[in-house]
Amino acid sequence: MRRPAAWAAGVLLLALLTALIPAGRRPFWSSDEARFALLARDVLDSGRWVVAQVRGEPYLNKPQLFFWTVAVVSAPLGRVSELSAAIPAVLASVASVAGVVAIGRLLWGWPAGLLAGLILLTTPLRFEMSHQVLPDVMLDAWLVWALYWFVRAGREGWPRRPLLAFYGCIAVGLLCKGPQALAALVGAAVAVMATEGPRRLRALRPLLGAAIVLALAALVWLLPYQLRSHGGFEHRVLTGHYVTWYFLGSLRGRLGALSEPLVAFMPWTLLLAAAPWWWRAAPDAGRKRLAMWTATLWLLFALSGNYRSRYMLPVFPGLALLTADVLTAPLAGAARRARQLAVLACATLVPLAAFLTLLPLRRLLDNEDVAYLPAGRVEQAILIVLACAGAAALARSARGDVGGGAVRLALALTAIFAVIGVTYPRRYAAAFDVRPLAAAAAAAVAPDGAVIGYPDLRLSYDVYLDHRRVAELRDEAAVRARLAGPPRDAVIMTASRWQTLAPDAHPGWRVLASTTVGDRAMVAVGRRAP
Repeated sequence: MRRPAAWAAGVLLLALLTALIPAGRRPFWSSDEARFALLARDVLDSGRWVVAQVRGEPYLNKPQLFFWTVAVVSAPLGRVSELSAAIPAVLASVASVAGVVAIGRLLWGWPAGLLAGLILLTTPLRFEMSHQVLPDVMLDAWLVWALYWFVRAGREGWPRRPLLAFYGCIAVGLLCKGPQALAALVGAAVAVMATEGPRRLRALRPLLGAAIVLALAALVWLLPYQLRSHGGFEHRVLTGHYVTWYFLGSLRGRLGALSEPLVAFMPWTLLLAAAPWWWRAAPDAGRKRLAMWTATLWLLFALSGNYRSRYMLPVFPGLALLTADVLTAPLAGAARRARQLAVLACATLVPLAAFLTLLPLRRLLDNEDVAYLPAGRVEQAILIVLACAGAAALARSARGDVGGGAVRLALALTAIFAVIGVTYPRRYAAAFDVRPLAAAAAAAVAPDGAVIGYPDLRLSYDVYLDHRRVAELRDEAAVRARLAGPPRDAVIMTASRWQTLAPDAHPGWRVLASTTVGDRAMVAVGRRAP
């Protein structure tokens, strides 16, 4: 290729734009996202860098690196905003794409690496997570670079320096999200045994690696949390949270999770289906290590008893690389025919999926997923035209430059994600905006009062309550007792609950704001500000 560095810069720029366009343009709704914004805010407000708090309680369930990064990015503003909280995830998303490009170049050259980067950034789940205030994308970035150093160490005969970088990336990934990063150690071990035999595990220097990972984790995370909890961290979090979270759950849920990456990797899954023919025709140790690493992570994450789709993010870099390999390789015979069929199947699926957005799919999707569906006719038409153009370019390449056709499809998908990135935050905000309720409640609370959630209150409200004290009351009798006297607090609850409680409430209680959040009509009640 001519000027590959310029092409790589272009791929990274596209990764940055697709993640940055929607970043910070939607309100907090998920308590998981709000929690990390609140932890970063506590770091800035109180200086509690080691053990930050949420609602006055030390938060021990996750290590600190992600919310530290949010705090550092937000520090110049003096506060945590929707945009500043999303920037670490955006940058981590770009770092993941950069790592995939580097691995592809190392294994098969620049064309495979650049195409793998484009495939990764046009994976739907990757786009969805690239701007969310969650540590999963940051963990994925460190695991991608751990994979890079693992692949490089294998190609160079397992020298010490790349192995030190490999274990260092895993240790930092552990500080992003926790024990999920340790799956990379298992993935590396399985990959080495599959390609070089169990005896070669010594080449990984496992004792050195364990010392690096455990020392850094203990120094930054485990020991401070254990001391702050007076010895309760081990029982409450390490065994009571992580072990329970992973091992408890239904077998049916685990089996369902095994197939989810195949759907989440669409439309590239269809192209990857041609890869086994190529693997049989041209065995390659580096490819086998990559495939075994990816399969191991896939299996370990799917076996989580309390599975979340985002847990599979570290699986997609390997899938993107394996797909790029088969699309850029000089195939012949059965492998070439399998790739042609896969290309035609993918070229058929892409426009079909675009046309499906015209159907009333909203009834089949969860509330938050609905926001990603195009609403207006103009937006739908743009997405259909882009999908058809990308599919046509891919189909024309079936007998020729399949890699070039895949690049054109990826560029069309990138444009589709850019359009959705512009439009979907408005739909998301219209459905999940808690700011009017939070603002009304914060303005009505007396200095010694609190904002009460009955029976509970999402952490997303805390972000917009201007540091007001928050309490949750699950007992109806306790809420009635509060409402019986003059209002000093504000209460956020469903409209139906207020209708039940209003007849017995003190006359001073009034509805301050009402709106529909998700699928529920909500009200904030209290004393009207003068």
